[in-house]
Amino acid sequence: MKKICLSFLFVPALLLCRFASAQVSLGGMALTTVTIIDANHRVPLAAQTVLIEGGKIKDVFADGSKPIPASYAVLPLKGKFLLPGLIDTHVHLATDPSGVDNRAHTLAVLRQMLYSGITTVRDMAGDARTLAGLSRDALTNDIISPDIYYSALMAGPTFFSDPRTGSSTKGAVSGKMPYMLAVTDSTNLQLAIAEAKGTGATGIKLYANLSPGLVGKIVSEATRQGMIVWGHAWLQQARPSDLVKAGVSSISHAPLVIHEKFDKIPDTWKKHHTNRFWDDSIPNLNTLFILMKQRGTILDATLLTYKNWAQTDTAMQYDYEIGKRLTIEAYKAGVTICTGTDDDQEAFVQDEIKLLVSDAGFKPIDAIIAATLNGAMALNIANTHGTIWPGKTADLLVLDKNPLVTLDNLTSVYLVIKKGFIFKK
Repeated sequence: MKKICLSFLFVPALLLCRFASAQVSLGGMALTTVTIIDANHRVPLAAQTVLIEGGKIKDVFADGSKPIPASYAVLPLKGKFLLPGLIDTHVHLATDPSGVDNRAHTLAVLRQMLYSGITTVRDMAGDARTLAGLSRDALTNDIISPDIYYSALMAGPTFFSDPRTGSSTKGAVSGKMPYMLAVTDSTNLQLAIAEAKGTGATGIKLYANLSPGLVGKIVSEATRQGMIVWGHAWLQQARPSDLVKAGVSSISHAPLVIHEKFDKIPDTWKKHHTNRFWDDSIPNLNTLFILMKQRGTILDATLLTYKNWAQTDTAMQYDYEIGKRLTIEAYKAGVTICTGTDDDQEAFVQDEIKLLVSDAGFKPIDAIIAATLNGAMALNIANTHGTIWPGKTADLLVLDKNPLVTLDNLTSVYLVIKKGFIFKK
């Protein structure tokens, strides 16, 4: 596999010879006769031309309705399907950079991700010293990788006995690093958030043991400093509705949403039960979901990791049963849902997309939108990513087969485009 400049990849040999002798500089690329599928085209739109120049989409129009600039290389894609690049909104690339997340392993995973069609990921807490380098190298194309956005974690002091925080702050003190910080009511939040921003993080992730009042103060100061705030759906002291009312942009892990009604999961739930039991036991959280829809709070459901967990440890089946049903209800209520995997890259976001359809009742197009536009919204980059539209970044996925027929066709990757570069096997 080889990274190749988009402007020069598929020009016929005779034209290459002609251009070489005339020293003609190609101005861009025209993708023609392609079928577009995205949030703006829920019904596939066939016979389209997409112009790409300078790493951005310059224009989109019906084949033959406008002239293609003479300097453009033309790539005919008849029978192919064009989607925005996929976005995984919950990865962990640097929990243990000295161990399982060593650079060689991580680079291999990132390469596989990009070639599969994933052009953007959101890392939800790890060693920001490592993540800053990876993010920079992905941005400059020094490594073959999706673009990487990452978070700075804030939690109550008791959380930092977790061994993962130690591996993510190796050589320093867990809970005292600007990207992994213990916060209390006495913390200087103006300084703490400024230092978190200085790590290169896009957002603050709220993890555990935080009060509603402190959540509100963090969101207020982060917003003032131009940072997004993400969080676990439940912070022990703060319920999901507390986070939504405070203005947290997205909440992660559908099973945690149950804590809107429960302080503790009943012990009787931690046994094997029928579907009827679960259908009857899950409380109605429509009031919360209506609030989330009104406030634009995104649900990062992460169903895949809970299903995998339940398959390896049947004692955890209750988490998946809860999460699946609450995701179904959130979807019916019109909550914006994005696609995060949170399984340490053992599977990719395509599996989360398929799970939303098979287990949570999504229409295939809505699952694709969850992994494109909704993911861009979670990262606050929807003005530049997530749909195929003039002015947006040319992060694109070309498939041989229609994914709306079966989502298994997401693996029929013909090529991937990231910022005007083609990646093709």
